[in-house]
Amino acid sequence: MIMKKFENILIASDIDGTILWESKYINPRNLEKLRYFCDNGGHFALSTGRNHIDIFRVTKNLEEYVNAPCILCNGSYLYDKDKDEIINPKYLNGARTVQLFTDVKDHFEGVGFRASFPEGFLCAVENPIILEQLKAWGLEKLAIVRPLAEFAAEKLFKAAFVCDDPAKLAKLQSYIIENYSDVFSVTTSGKTIMEVQPLGVSKKTQIIHLKKLYPQCELWCIGDFHNDTEMLKGADVAVCPENAVDTIKAIAHLQVCHCKDGALAEMIDEIEKRL
Repeated sequence: MIMKKFENILIASDIDGTILWESKYINPRNLEKLRYFCDNGGHFALSTGRNHIDIFRVTKNLEEYVNAPCILCNGSYLYDKDKDEIINPKYLNGARTVQLFTDVKDHFEGVGFRASFPEGFLCAVENPIILEQLKAWGLEKLAIVRPLAEFAAEKLFKAAFVCDDPAKLAKLQSYIIENYSDVFSVTTSGKTIMEVQPLGVSKKTQIIHLKKLYPQCELWCIGDFHNDTEMLKGADVAVCPENAVDTIKAIAHLQVCHCKDGALAEMIDEIEKRL
């Protein structure tokens, strides 16, 4: 049996700032090259801070190309879309998450917070600002609103904090590191979003698991922001777009064009050159 060209290649790609520009634009080159890649045996997965409820709402035109389990909630689990199956989940400490959210409510005015769980976004009655933020992004239908005290009983993948003031988020990040470093890992996925995973969990957590599922494959990862750091460190080939932050550029093996110009397509061209 003749092996297809990309049969031994697995791509794990971030979404926002890597494929998707400003939450709305995907360069058509990316879709053309993805079809070529998958038609010729390639394996493609998304790797993102988003959860399985909302990724294909913002990337509907990518869904048909995803043929490997996706890394979601910054590595808190893998998701097989064909089986609608959550794989290798890692959960937040529920009681400490409630404690953290209570601290934020009491001491960090203007910060919205929510938790990702299997049904969508768990939002607190006590924090109405998060509903306005989700509405601005067109994601308010994913919000499930409950009293904060009920959060502790749920399976929480990730906590997210949203604020238009980066300085305030930076203070909150320092506060979490100082007071909760025994239970949480902290990262950022954008200038206005900070995220908390279970201690030690990052996208690399599921990269390790994904490699076990595809032992024959060379793993190419592409990402642009701080929450992609550990994923890129775990890749066989680490790639970043031109618009990546400097710390990501410093660890990437290869830099391709800007996200809006088709960074993923340019990476696939590079893969083909190296075969």
